[in-house]
Amino acid sequence: MSPAELRRITLVRTLVASGKAREQRRSRRLTLKEVADAIGASRSTVHRWEAGETFPSSENALAWARVLGIGETETELVA
Repeated sequence: MSPAELRRITLVRTLVASGKAREQRRSRRLTLKEVADAIGASRSTVHRWEAGETFPSSENALAWARVLGIGETETELVA
């Protein structure tokens, strides 16, 4: 895994921990189902991630970052 991928994974997991993951999805006008389908996860799984109940695996975090259009340098998302 590249350093860039690791940074993207960290950003997504930080969004989850800070409670801002749902806000990011909504700001992009995506539904839970759209995100879940794009990642290959269930809607309830994405909901649990957004609620901070669980954290996505590295693979799912990268897929989620792609769906949300999160680049490795978007630190303002978690500020």
